[in-house]
Amino acid sequence: MQMVTTRVKLKPGEIDACARLFETTNPDLVRHEADWLGARMAVDRTSNTITVMAVWRTAEAYQRLSSSAAFQNAMKQFASLFASPPEITVSDVLVEMTPESVSATSG
Repeated sequence: MQMVTTRVKLKPGEIDACARLFETTNPDLVRHEADWLGARMAVDRTSNTITVMAVWRTAEAYQRLSSSAAFQNAMKQFASLFASPPEITVSDVLVEMTPESVSATSG
């Protein structure tokens, strides 16, 4: 399992616009991606930085999506909100904890 983390500083006042754009563009991008497992978007309001954490079964699945015309078109829409280029890292997930997994082991 892979964690794709994207961090980007936004222009002042663009946090809400970025969240709305993510909510409207991301579902169409990942809806038919069997290897996409989920995503979360967070904001550090003191630095005006957005972090998107997406979980994929494989890095290759993410690479295919990120190379697609649909993904590139979505990123063009985001570009006007960015104050810096996005920083993207792909990491192996070593441990995953959820309320369900913790409950199952506390037994």
